[in-house]
Amino acid sequence: MGAELLSPDKVRLPRAPLAAVNAAKGDVFRVRREPDGSLWIQEKLRASGYCAIRVMRTPDSPLGPFEPGVGAILDRFAELGVTGAGMFGIAVIDVPPNADLHALRRLLDAGERDGWWTYEELCVTDDWRATTPP
Repeated sequence: MGAELLSPDKVRLPRAPLAAVNAAKGDVFRVRREPDGSLWIQEKLRASGYCAIRVMRTPDSPLGPFEPGVGAILDRFAELGVTGAGMFGIAVIDVPPNADLHALRRLLDAGERDGWWTYEELCVTDDWRATTPP
């Protein structure tokens, strides 16, 4: 995954990573550069206020095959101002700080209840934690 280099030892994420916990779009991290040029995260310096939620298409989902299913997942969240990326039936949605968290949680829970997907919280804010499920 690419990252915006802010200084030799700091990067900002352009979107949430597919599998990383405690990392969201716009977060700034201190990194260490290895001799081969690769960067390794050392610590989070600043949280962006975004949440990252991993949404996984269920095998019998009405959203279609795996790859088109990722687009169908992301399309469901677009009207809430939420974007994301994914592959192989897995999407990570980037939830902006000003999103309607109640509506988002209702959509996530309805999709899980209806067998469209399951979801996991990768990186959430206090505001998200304070939003109780319906």
